[in-house]
Amino acid sequence: MGASALLAGSAAGVVSVAFAGEVPVTVHAARVSASGVSASPSVSGRGGLLPALAVRMEQATVEDSCVTSTAHLPVIGAVTAVVRIERATATGLAVEAGKATARSVTLSGPQFSTPQVSLQEPTGLFTVGARKVSGTSVTTQPHSFTAGTITARGVVIELRRGADGCEPGAIR
Repeated sequence: MGASALLAGSAAGVVSVAFAGEVPVTVHAARVSASGVSASPSVSGRGGLLPALAVRMEQATVEDSCVTSTAHLPVIGAVTAVVRIERATATGLAVEAGKATARSVTLSGPQFSTPQVSLQEPTGLFTVGARKVSGTSVTTQPHSFTAGTITARGVVIELRRGADGCEPGAIR
C-alpha cells in the first residue's frame, strides 16, 4: 500500500536501510559522487513490473538532498513526507530507478559490455560502469534501494498536509 523503510541504527547516525514501495518517491540532490559503479537494465515492482535501471555503487556521497513522497490517505487526503539531508554517505548502495536526470555528469574509467550467448547472438542487455561518477543537480525517482550502511548529517524530517514537496534547486 505505501512505502516502507526498515531502519536499524545507533545514535551515531549509522543506519542500515532498505526501501521498497508503491508510493512515488522523488530525490533531489545538489551533488552526488560514487565509486565502483555499475548499471544495467532491470525490472522492479510487486505484481506489475516496471522497467528500471539497476545501479550498484560500492560507495556513494549525496550532498544537499531532499527526499519527498506524497501518499493519498482516506479521510485525511494528501500527506507529504519531506526529508532534507545536508550530507549522506552510503556503502553497498543498490538503486532501481525508472528515471534520473542531472545537470552534469563526469565519469572516470567508464566501461561498457554486452554479454553474448554466442558471437552472433547478443543477449540484448548491457552493463555500463565507471571507477568514479559524479553529478550535479541530480533528480531521481527510485522504485527501491538497499544499502549496507548510510551515515547522514543534518537530517530534518517533516510531514505536511497537501502535495507540496521539494523542488529542484530548492534543497534548503
